[in-house]
Amino acid sequence: MEGNELPEHPPEPNIRGFEVYLNGNKLCTAGVGLVGCLNTMVDVVGRKTDHDMMLRVGGLENNEFLTWVKRKLQIGDEITIRVLDSTSADEPISRIPNES
Repeated sequence: MEGNELPEHPPEPNIRGFEVYLNGNKLCTAGVGLVGCLNTMVDVVGRKTDHDMMLRVGGLENNEFLTWVKRKLQIGDEITIRVLDSTSADEPISRIPNES
């Protein structure tokens, strides 16, 4: 180091997040700041004649509902979620203002 240079430090993690994989393929890194809500849901809705299975990754931050993933699942699909602290996340596919 020369003169008044400060050593470089990696940025502090400021995002809580999930890396979400489907059948070994990464779908997203979803994340919200230290104040926010993040969730991953697997829904199975059955009816007499059929059923729907859905994977959803979303959250709420800065009074906006965020969505990273919304996709149908099939029997045999394998979902992996890794919980992480990070300095970045993927941009959500949708942002909807909370009107309440």
